[in-house]
Amino acid sequence: MKVDITQLLILFDELMPSTNESQKYYWFKTTRKDGITIILIIDIPEEKLDVIIKNQSVDISGIGIKNCEKVRVLDEEKKCLEVISKNGRLFLSLLSSSILDYNEK
Repeated sequence: MKVDITQLLILFDELMPSTNESQKYYWFKTTRKDGITIILIIDIPEEKLDVIIKNQSVDISGIGIKNCEKVRVLDEEKKCLEVISKNGRLFLSLLSSSILDYNEK
């Protein structure tokens, strides 16, 4: 899986303690002004990615994607990224009202 961790650190507020850089397993977290928290979990060796969306302590939504080929930042200012997998594409927008959009191939 191709991913630029440095770019993701710019988009998200923090790298969570669950991260294990030696195993290339990353947990990113950001909390929006409206109280919604978005967590992105990337497992590079397993080519897996999970997104969890929470409001306070309640999980609102989540999605897991396998066979990820690439994670790329589309717009740093708007905090948008794209995940390309063998099965489809996920668009994640940290600032917009429509946070997740997934399209299968």
